[in-house]
Amino acid sequence: MIVKFDLKPYYFAGIIAVALAVFYFVAQSWNSQALTDSTDLLFIAVSGVCSILAFLVVRKWGFRGNFGLVHLGLFLGVFLWFVAETIWAVYEMVFHIEVPYPSIADAFYLAGYVPFFLGLVQFLVFFKGGLTRRRVVMLSLFILVLLSGSGLVLINLLMIESVDVLAKASDVIYAVLDSFLACLAVAVAMIFGKRRFGIAWLWIALGMLLKVTADLAFSYGTLVGWYYSGNPIELLYIWSS
Repeated sequence: MIVKFDLKPYYFAGIIAVALAVFYFVAQSWNSQALTDSTDLLFIAVSGVCSILAFLVVRKWGFRGNFGLVHLGLFLGVFLWFVAETIWAVYEMVFHIEVPYPSIADAFYLAGYVPFFLGLVQFLVFFKGGLTRRRVVMLSLFILVLLSGSGLVLINLLMIESVDVLAKASDVIYAVLDSFLACLAVAVAMIFGKRRFGIAWLWIALGMLLKVTADLAFSYGTLVGWYYSGNPIELLYIWSS
């Protein structure tokens, strides 16, 4: 069944996205501490709202049955990332540690991938019949392109000798996990297509792709020294949410 979609929520989302871009543009003229504090609080607010919305989904649909693990996985994933954003903000706003990477916050960022993976894999196992040969070919090409692009960026990053091993290892881990998570989300979006909830999974997949791009840009920026808290590249993270 093909479902007609109300475009009003997407117009509203577009307005918010533009407003956030304007905010980042204006905030660049503030002093560094004000820029850092305001953007850290923005990340906490955005991830907190995502956690609340994910919790409402679990509350409405439950975490049992065929899709229980999917709902629970999405909630736990975004909640752990909310905790990570809060810890990052504490490092910067309370202890005044600029760009705390790698740090304890990364333990929660990385832990968030686990429930995401479990939920999406559970979904694909249940709907594996929806992955036709044509979709498998398209997905395989997408995976090849994504991993190749990420690999090229990582090779350049790993050649920077002045960076410590832990930072390099973290960059590699994030790139690999992001790529596979994006592939799983795209696979789910392919299965749904234009059916009910299909558009929701399409936006989730697009969000994952934005996160892949943001993490690669963050890794490169921290290694070569041009990244700072409040950098406009952070818009990719916020838009991905």
